[in-house]
Amino acid sequence: MEETVNIQHEKFFRPREKRRERGGEKFQGILKKAIRASFQLLLVSFSLFIVHWVYVHLLEDPFFRMREIEVKGCRRIAQETILALTKVEGMPNLFTISLREVAKPLESHPWIEHVVVRKVFPHKILVQIEERKPIAILQLEELYYIDTQGIIFSPVGDRDEHDYPFLTGLTRQILERDPEKAKSLIMKGLELMRIAEREKGPFLREISEIHMEKNYGIKCFTRTEGVAVEMGWDHFEEKIKRLSLIWLDLQRRGFSAALIDCSDLKRMVVRRR
Repeated sequence: MEETVNIQHEKFFRPREKRRERGGEKFQGILKKAIRASFQLLLVSFSLFIVHWVYVHLLEDPFFRMREIEVKGCRRIAQETILALTKVEGMPNLFTISLREVAKPLESHPWIEHVVVRKVFPHKILVQIEERKPIAILQLEELYYIDTQGIIFSPVGDRDEHDYPFLTGLTRQILERDPEKAKSLIMKGLELMRIAEREKGPFLREISEIHMEKNYGIKCFTRTEGVAVEMGWDHFEEKIKRLSLIWLDLQRRGFSAALIDCSDLKRMVVRRR
């Protein structure tokens, strides 16, 4: 009877002991996680403090004051112009300079196509310029340089170079009234120039003017004799190849042409002077 009571007593109290053990383990786990999280938070805070302390001291360190602006890539633009446009006054700390603010006024210059500004530690700013390359001169009421993308970017001054083919046939009114059509005409003229440059025929070196006519297409004029060459709108590559043969034949025979009509690829006509 006594043994039975003891067994029942043992079975009755065993689950409580297990619950106590489990509760203690759970508390210890929570405590460990809390300590670990607190240590990590303390470590992050200390790291941020160190970074901030280093940054503040770098901003105040005279060793990183800007002492030089180096400019590369200038050919037409004077280096003094680039330095004036950077608008960096005094000797600011290199860490405080905004590269975007330095590049922004440079990008507005008509002759600058692309600019890259970099910090060269400990005390220099490097400005790398890529200038626009004029390929022709567009004749409106005034003369304007135009690049390979058909962008009209700068007026031509009296002292500037004029040794480029002239694109004629457009007016400022046409540009303003129908800019897409005007752009299409300009790109056709530039397409002819690119193909001519690639073929490098004897006639092509003589081109001085490319006239863009909305209804009739492209017409070229030579530099010395003023020969008119009607090219139409398309098949420029094949027309230029045939035109080069015609030009050589005319020179060999000593003929002087007034007009060469290449608008029809199947039938090219030469009108003698």
